[in-house]
Amino acid sequence: MSEEDSLGEEWYEKFNRFAGDLYPGRYTLPFCMELAAQAVEIGVLAREKGSVITVHNYLHPEFHEIGELLGDSLGLAQKLKTSGATRVDFEAVHFMGATAKMILGDQARVFTCDGPDVLGCSLVSGTDYAWLERWKAHNPRGVLVTYVNSSAYAKSISDYICTSGNADRIIVHAFLNNPGTQILVLPDKFLGWVMKAKAIDLMSEEMRRDGADDAAVAAMRDDADRRIEVYQHAYQGNHASCYVHERIGDDAPELALEEYPNAQLIVHPECGCANSCRFKASQGILPSDRVYFLSTEQMVQHALRSDCDEFVVATELGLIYRLRKEMPNKTFHPVSPQASCRFMKGNTFPKLLRSLREDRVEIVFCDDGCCDPKRPYQDEHVVHINRKVAARSRVAIDRMLTI
Repeated sequence: MSEEDSLGEEWYEKFNRFAGDLYPGRYTLPFCMELAAQAVEIGVLAREKGSVITVHNYLHPEFHEIGELLGDSLGLAQKLKTSGATRVDFEAVHFMGATAKMILGDQARVFTCDGPDVLGCSLVSGTDYAWLERWKAHNPRGVLVTYVNSSAYAKSISDYICTSGNADRIIVHAFLNNPGTQILVLPDKFLGWVMKAKAIDLMSEEMRRDGADDAAVAAMRDDADRRIEVYQHAYQGNHASCYVHERIGDDAPELALEEYPNAQLIVHPECGCANSCRFKASQGILPSDRVYFLSTEQMVQHALRSDCDEFVVATELGLIYRLRKEMPNKTFHPVSPQASCRFMKGNTFPKLLRSLREDRVEIVFCDDGCCDPKRPYQDEHVVHINRKVAARSRVAIDRMLTI
C-alpha cells in the first residue's frame, strides 16, 4: 500500500471517529484519499521551501494533521518568534498571519493561502476607525485596550493588546495605571463585557485582601463601571462581535447542561451567551462550579488537568476535533452544531498547495506613501502592512507581554 493510500485510510477512520458529527458527510473515503495525496505534496513542498506550516485550532481536521505548530493566534506567533523559521505558511484568518508578520519582522516571510477578503473576520471588518477617532477626540487621554483579533491598524493606535486569556488582567493594569482616564475595550463586545466584569471582580478581591471596607470597594466598582467602556458600535453589517460566537444564544449552554448533567461548561468569552452565563452562574441558575470562561488554549489545558471526563464546549467546532483527538477517553459536546466559521474554513489544501507553488499570498511591509494604512494595498500575490503601523503594533503587543 502506498504512503498516500495508507494515510487516506487512516484519516478516513480518524476524521469520522473524532469529527463525523461535526462535519456530517464530509469525510468520505474518496475525499480522504484526495486529502492524503495533497498532504504528501504539501509536505514535499514545505520541506523544499523551508516552511513551517502553522495552523489555528479552528481549521478543519486535515490541517490539524499537517501543522507543525497548532494553537491560537498569539501563541502561535510567539512560538514562531523562537522557532528560527525563515518562511511561515500561516493557516488561519488573515489578520492572524499579519500579527505573526509584525512579531517576526524581517526574520521570516509569512504567507496566507488567500487574501483578507476571503480569510476575513467580522471583528476586523466591524471596526469603525472613524468612530474610534471621534472617541479619541472626545477622550484625548483615553486608553484603548484592543483584543488581538483585530487589524494591524487597530493594534497600531492602541495602548494595550490583550487576548481572551489575559484581557481581565490587562484591563486591571490599564485602570490602575491611568487614574481618572476613560478606557475603551474593543472590538468584541461580548468579550469586553465579560472581561470588564472579571476585571472589576479581581480588583474587588484584591482590595478586600488588603483590608478595604465595603464602601471603598463599592466606590471603586462604581468608578470602574463608569470609566471602562466596551465598544458596541454596529458597522458594515457587523455587531461588534464574532459572527460565529454571537450566534451561540443565551439559552444554548443551559439547554446543553440539562442534556449532559455531568458535564462541565467551557465557554469562550467571545460567545454571545458569555455574559448571560456569567450572570446565571452568579445567581445559581447555572452551577458556578461547572462553568469556566477560557481561551481556546486554556480550554485544552483545563480539560487535560480536570478530573471531569465530560465537557460542553462553547466555541468554534474546529477545537473539538483537537480536544477529542488529544483526550480520547473524555467526551466533548459542541454547544451548537452551527458554530463553524466560514472565514477559517476558507483555508483549503488546494489553496495551500497553490501558495507553496507560487509564493502567494505574502504579507509584506511597505513604507509611508505606498498606500492607506487603514486600507492597505492587496492583490493576488501580496498584502501590505505599513512599517510604522507594524512598529506601533509591536509596542502595544510587547507592553502586554510585560504585564
